[in-house]
Amino acid sequence: MWTKILGVVLVFLILPAAAGAIAIAMNRPMLSEPPGFTKRVSVYLRYNAAETTDDPLLPELRLRHYRVPEETMKKAVESSIRSLPRWKIVREEEEVGAYQVRVTSLIWRFRDDVSILVTESGPGEVELYVHSASRFGLGDFGANRVHILEFYEAIDRQLKENS
Repeated sequence: MWTKILGVVLVFLILPAAAGAIAIAMNRPMLSEPPGFTKRVSVYLRYNAAETTDDPLLPELRLRHYRVPEETMKKAVESSIRSLPRWKIVREEEEVGAYQVRVTSLIWRFRDDVSILVTESGPGEVELYVHSASRFGLGDFGANRVHILEFYEAIDRQLKENS
């Protein structure tokens, strides 16, 4: 009797909790950074999308502005997408600076959708909006946030190489 109860507890409580903890850990969780451990874990478990805004849930998702011409940024966006493993351009409207990308996860092969928009925010300055969403599930364990951060890192590398 006790072994059955222990087995049920193990299968329905401990294993899913361990799997969730591992999934969060694989996504560079930054748990000690603002807004703090509790808020971050809550975001990772409750949201299956992430986006850059002027007032984001997590500070690293703040909308980024770059002092480069719009055409330079569009080229950097295309090169960055192509440089990232498991990222594939699905739709591209270069004339308006809009890109739809599919990102496939490494282990479970989940597919997430990333939208990127380059807009001119002033003379020689652009704004880079990024939205990443999982196709299913309630929480993404921070995976969509990581997609955005990986993309920003790739953009920064491209701009540095081309300057």
